[in-house]
Amino acid sequence: MLSEKLLSFALLGIDPVLWLLVAMSVIAVGVMIERALAFHQIQKNYHIMDYYTLRLSLESHLGILATFGNNAPFIGLFGTVLGIIQAFHTIGSNNAFDVQPIMQGISEALIATATGLFVAIPCVIAYNYFIRRVKVILTQKEAQLNEA
Repeated sequence: MLSEKLLSFALLGIDPVLWLLVAMSVIAVGVMIERALAFHQIQKNYHIMDYYTLRLSLESHLGILATFGNNAPFIGLFGTVLGIIQAFHTIGSNNAFDVQPIMQGISEALIATATGLFVAIPCVIAYNYFIRRVKVILTQKEAQLNEA
């Protein structure tokens, strides 16, 4: 009973997973643009901000990039598993054994893994870049506070 329900879910294919990854990539690009603009503004005004407000402003939304960077490959892998389940189910439901649908199903399933990596890699790069900028700006602020 439960296995039938899970199988019917798996037979939906990789499309829901791909849409989720597309949505994640759109959100990630939005966060990257927002953070770039925010960092540009903060870099000009950090000397008049208090340390804690500065830190909160700098670290805002970076968790989204970290979460997407860490989880997008797993979501892509999940889509690949769903696609392979669907390919094997198609094989099992046909009376004749033909290699072409198997290879086509598996290649479509691997698109989910590639898409997951395509989303994750820029997120990780952007996250590391922004974390480095956070450290630099906070170090500058600490130096300013030590001089006063």
